[in-house]
Amino acid sequence: MGVKDQTVEAYLASVAAGTPTPGGGSVSALVGALAVALTRMVGGLAVGKKGYEGSQEPLRGLEERAESVQRRLVALADEDSAAYDRVVEAMHLPKTTDAERAARVAALQAAYRHATEVPLETVERCVEALELARQAAEHGNRGASTYCGVAVLLAEASIRGASLNVRVNLASLKDEAYRALAEARLEAELAQAQTIGHEAMALVEGRI
Repeated sequence: MGVKDQTVEAYLASVAAGTPTPGGGSVSALVGALAVALTRMVGGLAVGKKGYEGSQEPLRGLEERAESVQRRLVALADEDSAAYDRVVEAMHLPKTTDAERAARVAALQAAYRHATEVPLETVERCVEALELARQAAEHGNRGASTYCGVAVLLAEASIRGASLNVRVNLASLKDEAYRALAEARLEAELAQAQTIGHEAMALVEGRI
């Protein structure tokens, strides 16, 4: 059952259970979705309100983009679990003959690469979440500015959590060219996150 089809209690129970999935990658993506939801709340509280006439167009754009990012992060929460399950399946492939061993290695490498791409996208989407929080802090309801601060903190935690998954899976990959490319993508996103997060929190603190 997907994350969106579960109750909060059911999802918490599945995380707490003694099974590998859902794990940190899934939780990171879902926390990122919560960050976006808070951002949408802050923006929504200013839509059509007196004193925010000059922000209506940016707020409409924010809501459209945020809804898409939130939906994608919820999907990534499920995709992360599926990606790790694929790694486990590859680990259990037979390895008696040379052909079986070669097939197993190939399957594992493909699975680890996919298990790298999923949390890497989570990082990318959560950097978008930070930018959305920055925009909401600038244009959204001033009385709810602290919620933007919470959104920033959640998105930053999601980025750090997903980054750990990227790095642990990269360590199992033999494709040096891909590893270098993925590491460069990750570092670029982390640098961007630091800048946007700082700007967003400064806006929040300026409104308190």
